[in-house]
Amino acid sequence: MSRIVLKVGSNLLVKRDGEIDKKYITELAREIAILKSSGNQVVLVSSGAKAAGFGYLEGRRTSSDLYMKQALCAAGQVQLMKLYENVFDLFGERIAQILVNRDDFGDRKRFLNLRNTLIGLIELGLIPVVNENDTTSTEEIMFGDNDILASMFAIGWQADLLILMSTVEGIVDENGEVISVFDASRRLKNIENSSWGTGGIKTKIRAGRAASASGIRSCICNGRDLNNIERFAKGDDIGTVFPSIESPGARKTWIGFLSTPKGSIKINRGAEGAIARGKSLLAIGVEEVSGDFSEGEVVSILSVDGSEIARGISNFTSLEVDKIRGVRSDRISSILGHDCAKVVVHIDNSYRI
Repeated sequence: MSRIVLKVGSNLLVKRDGEIDKKYITELAREIAILKSSGNQVVLVSSGAKAAGFGYLEGRRTSSDLYMKQALCAAGQVQLMKLYENVFDLFGERIAQILVNRDDFGDRKRFLNLRNTLIGLIELGLIPVVNENDTTSTEEIMFGDNDILASMFAIGWQADLLILMSTVEGIVDENGEVISVFDASRRLKNIENSSWGTGGIKTKIRAGRAASASGIRSCICNGRDLNNIERFAKGDDIGTVFPSIESPGARKTWIGFLSTPKGSIKINRGAEGAIARGKSLLAIGVEEVSGDFSEGEVVSILSVDGSEIARGISNFTSLEVDKIRGVRSDRISSILGHDCAKVVVHIDNSYRI
């Protein structure tokens, strides 16, 4: 019995002519109903709103402008949910809709509200169907095709399994062979985006690696073979698997993978070494401060070359960090004129990437 997040992309839901594939969605609902009847808790992350809108408004003129894509998604989301409601009803299951954007994860209070809503839906026996709120957020239309959203949702829910269903068997190396267990050192074959999807294999890899690092066993598999869902849920290796790594804990997971940094702190090589050894960030190691953040907000910690190496909750505002950068901890209170923390970011409130 597992918590399972299942992501299905537009290219599986839409036929080549642009029409929503009702037969596929019916069989998908059947597989999810079987999982649920076995005691599993399932969340479906579904793309397809834009394609559904295109079909619903067939014959009407549309443009490729962003506002028109958002309008198509607004119309299509209604049609998509009506279809899901009808097909799940065939198997005695009821659904609920959740529309989110990145800010719902980045703000901890909103994130906790979202998580509580999800818990309530599961207790009511409903199957949540999740999608990006395309009318207010542009990232999904332009980039992710819900891969990152599915990973973030799985991390926030503390799921056991994440299944990213694609039109390919898994990640393919340069020789055309499917990589059964992900290995970052292997060279990959370039796979272009297809007509309806907006993500790519790199996005799926990012999603799988993030979930794996949060303790979630994940895979990228061929979604045309719906038997893969049950097989992976039973423990089989399907497609390309990202084995679960021990979770760092709910708070650190949120900091590392779900939060939205409000600014950044660039550090020197000495501080880089200290963070690599699991130490807190001291003011003496800070070189530059960017952004406008308050005490208690999440910041990115950047290496000398500008790469993000960690995230953490700052004990100071951006103005205060700028005042104390490069100074010893015992001088901070005198510089700021009040008693305060001795470290900029404490190890307990940070996550090393």
